[in-house]
Amino acid sequence: MQMPPIPQIPSPPLDPNYVFGEFMPLVVAVTMIIAISLGLRWVFRSPVGEAIAQRIRQRGHGGGSLADDQVRAELEDRMAHLQEQVSELTDRLDFAERLLAGQRDRQLGGGK
Repeated sequence: MQMPPIPQIPSPPLDPNYVFGEFMPLVVAVTMIIAISLGLRWVFRSPVGEAIAQRIRQRGHGGGSLADDQVRAELEDRMAHLQEQVSELTDRLDFAERLLAGQRDRQLGGGK
């Protein structure tokens, strides 16, 4: 007895919905990356990008505009003036402490 041959099941045809569903996220991701890259390139080549680049260059070199230099000079002048005042107040405090110490010594010495 011979067994009857097993019938071959035909493979299903390629489903376009399945292919579309599998590859669409990849297509969208690549498209978004390209669009974002082109958008950033356009922004960085525009006057806005030039302003951003100039600001980064100034921050990196410590350089500033004329207004920043004027503000810095004014602050340095104020700092020098405050240092002079603190030095003068320190001298006055030292003098007052010496006077008080001398008076205390005279009172202690005179009371014996």
